Amino acid sequence: MRPQTIGLLAASLVTGMFLAAVGLVLAWPLFNAPRQDGFKFGPDLVRLAQPDVQAPNEQPLAQDELPNVRGAVVPAKEYALSEPHTHGNLTIFLIHGKDTMKNRNILTLQEALNQNVALVHDTGAMLAIDNRGNAPFFIQSGDIVKGGNQDRTLPYDMLVPPHTNQVPIAALCVEQGRSRPRGNELSASFATSSEQLPGRQLKLAAYRQSQNDLWNNVRIVQENLARNAGGSVQAPLSQTSLQLSLEHQRVQGAVQDYLTKLAPSVEGKNDVIGYAAVVNGKIQSADVYASSAMFRKFWPKLIRASAVEAVAERQPGAVIIAPETEAVQAFLADAEKGQAFRVEANRSTVIRHETAQVLLYDTCDPTQQNLVLHRSFLAK
Repeated sequence: MRPQTIGLLAASLVTGMFLAAVGLVLAWPLFNAPRQDGFKFGPDLVRLAQPDVQAPNEQPLAQDELPNVRGAVVPAKEYALSEPHTHGNLTIFLIHGKDTMKNRNILTLQEALNQNVALVHDTGAMLAIDNRGNAPFFIQSGDIVKGGNQDRTLPYDMLVPPHTNQVPIAALCVEQGRSRPRGNELSASFATSSEQLPGRQLKLAAYRQSQNDLWNNVRIVQENLARNAGGSVQAPLSQTSLQLSLEHQRVQGAVQDYLTKLAPSVEGKNDVIGYAAVVNGKIQSADVYASSAMFRKFWPKLIRASAVEAVAERQPGAVIIAPETEAVQAFLADAEKGQAFRVEANRSTVIRHETAQVLLYDTCDPTQQNLVLHRSFLAK
């Protein structure tokens, strides 16, 4: 090959590489800019697709360090458990204890949305929240927000102070495939938060921020509900929406007997601060709050989620033996003995305890000397 030809080829190659680099630089803002449907082709979307994301800023804690980090809390050994309340394959134990928080009004997310003081923005992989009111509101792990460009679940507890804007919060998708407005719903924000993730596996997937596990378990829950509720519970408007499945008339009818029998069990009991849920004779979870008043705000959503879980997991003809009260007490007490980790996230201090059998998350309020607002126990 003649030297002149080689020179021309080399010059062409260099010019092509230069033009490609310039094109990439010019095009990158387009890929990283927000789309009209609320998504970004940038690092946030890559993060959302990752199967498992570790919680940030974790720090191991020795048991003797806990009193210096965690504020007022009723320890599990001081819980007084009620006799079991059972309907079908669902048993609940009410947890009685003293209030550690008095005369403080904390709204639920649904209350704040109803009062038009909360606004949850769909900004892509992350969400942002405004609190326009005078009282804080509490997001509970597993809360589902409906609307936006896809329904989401909020995997971690968070206390949102009054008069705050654009507070970022992590979220996972519970509606695979949709990235546009649904029907007449707003795509830039979320209208309601009336449901909780129903089931231990869904909650574990959310805690671990495993998007694929969450989608897989949504599908399994929908299939199980269809089997036990008399037919498909997928909505024509969006077949992958867990929220719309929970609103389906078949599900509504299937859970009603559970709610009628078990929801009134808290009536007339002013010292109930939590409950434990048992499905098919196996302890699934427990939730305990800083006060009886706070527990009662969350009770309707909690018992409904447990009822949905029971319908999905129902095994016709199975012989079910509920655990003794002592076994539930041991489950709660053993969780506190697990390795503790301090997690700084979402403007709250969270202490995670973990054993081979159970996870325990203590969510503390830094504005109240790290008083524990919510304890979430979850069987692994």
